[in-house]
Amino acid sequence: MKKVDFWKLAVNSLFAGICIAFAACLFLYGMSISEQSALERAVCSLLFGFGLYFVIVNEYKLFTGMVASLPEMKPRDWYTLVVAYLFNTVGALIVGVLFFAMGNAVSDAIVKYAATLTDTKLSNNLAGSFISSVFCGMMITFAVKSPQKAAVKGLSATLCVLFPVVLFVYLGLEHCIANQVYIFLRLFVDCAVDAGRLLLFALLTAAGNVVGGIIVPLAEKWLGRRDEVTGE
Repeated sequence: MKKVDFWKLAVNSLFAGICIAFAACLFLYGMSISEQSALERAVCSLLFGFGLYFVIVNEYKLFTGMVASLPEMKPRDWYTLVVAYLFNTVGALIVGVLFFAMGNAVSDAIVKYAATLTDTKLSNNLAGSFISSVFCGMMITFAVKSPQKAAVKGLSATLCVLFPVVLFVYLGLEHCIANQVYIFLRLFVDCAVDAGRLLLFALLTAAGNVVGGIIVPLAEKWLGRRDEVTGE
């Protein structure tokens, strides 16, 4: 990859992380001030969905979205996923730091809810967290690939992006980049967490997002080859 291409990937990955971080903070604030009824959680989940919508529209590079293309990638390009993950994380960290530094009623509510949410996530069964992240990876792949097949590139394509995202946020499925925002905000409040479990949780959810993200593309690729062999 040329240097200019590397920096283009890095900047687009940084912006993707920023978009997801803002979406995560919007979700956190909405949940913190609501009574957390089913309808209110659905609205907050929809608000989060616009973060991924902006990533797709602006063609930013989000790690979990890029995973959908992994089966078509050449091995020499796999490192682009690592670059995307790292700069997504930097973007999430920047937004997390700035929100924490705001120090007003809004940021305080966001940080407080992030701390509670992170502690809940870290107390969950790790095997369950992995399965949850696999489901989330599938939803992200649906959100990325479905608009390409939408009959009308307008409302239907938008709904193809938003519905899978609303689904995974509403169900509390594990998205490794969004989790970075929650974790950073939690650590700003109190660093007294089990570092080993935190690292294992981060690695497991990232791996689960990858596994879930490639299931559908691999199935489609296998079915395509099968059709070529059978002539169907």
